[in-house]
Amino acid sequence: MRTTATDIMRNRVKVLFTLLPFYLFTFLPLSVSAQPEISVLQPGQAVDGTVYFLPKTTLQVHLLIEKTTYTPGEFARYAERYLRLSDIAQQEQVSHSIVRFDVSTVGVRDTSKCYLVRLKGKSKTTEINLSDDGILQAVNDTPIRLTPHQTFRPARKPKITNPMQLLGREALQAGSTAKMAELTAQQIQELKEQRQLLVTGEADEMPQDESQLRLMINEIDAQCDALTSLFTGTISRDTTEQVLTICPDRELEHDVLFRLSRRLGLVDADDLSGVPFYLTLKKLNDAEGIPAPDNKKHEGFYVNVPTLARMTIEQDGQQLATFDIPFAQFGFVDLRDGGLFKGNNTHLQLHPATGAVVKMTTDAEQ
Repeated sequence: MRTTATDIMRNRVKVLFTLLPFYLFTFLPLSVSAQPEISVLQPGQAVDGTVYFLPKTTLQVHLLIEKTTYTPGEFARYAERYLRLSDIAQQEQVSHSIVRFDVSTVGVRDTSKCYLVRLKGKSKTTEINLSDDGILQAVNDTPIRLTPHQTFRPARKPKITNPMQLLGREALQAGSTAKMAELTAQQIQELKEQRQLLVTGEADEMPQDESQLRLMINEIDAQCDALTSLFTGTISRDTTEQVLTICPDRELEHDVLFRLSRRLGLVDADDLSGVPFYLTLKKLNDAEGIPAPDNKKHEGFYVNVPTLARMTIEQDGQQLATFDIPFAQFGFVDLRDGGLFKGNNTHLQLHPATGAVVKMTTDAEQ
């Protein structure tokens, strides 16, 4: 079969289209990778100074939530018949309530306040202390350590007596629950009569002294309460601490802080099964100062000048808690000029949660 010039040209076109993806794959990354690299300032020592951040104030709202559980007794249905007790619940009931509110503050890195300090000449600055995430804490001084919030620790629960262990032999051998309830009610009545005889001094065997008498009466009361709980049920309470973290960048007006479900406890803010608790945050004054610098390379140290804001927690129109808290992000920044760190050894301490100056002294002042 003869090969014509047309066939040769057709084969060359096929080869070209076959290799075209290979050439594109080979040369395309060369043009894509040729882009400028962007470097980000990292906190700590830099070539021409020290990079640091100022903090943003973050709220930690501590909620003490009490869970109350009612457990019906074994003889709940017979409470009215044998003990004349009405309105005794027959089903388990669970409820949650807020016992206490508390607030603490911490500082987190404010990425909009990143600075590079350059101290020229004969600077006395020898030590710049940063937190683990690069927040300026102190210069030529030790950082301030805030007292941490005391985590709630529930008290040890008292030992609970099992009332079934106090039942008499006849009650334990009864053939029905109704009969057990009847015999238990009789046992409760006998204990009350025995207590009355001790109080009036008519018991066959009276104790020798008052302390022994009180001990016997307390023992009878404990047995009566335990046996009565078989009719009335028991109530247990468990208190736990929940922490909500909030970092506001603006004032807040009646924002949902959290929701509390009577049965489930703390639920999400958008879970309509819970009752809403609202947060309002208002600045008490409008601080005015220098704006954040355009040139973030400077001599000296920028610090925060926070603004006081009032935080209010309310539910159903009722104020439950109010706190006045300084916020770094509602204030402004101020420069402690580099000249302060020349000639004299200047000591600077900043508040960890606000970045405000707590102490600034020089050796000449001390």
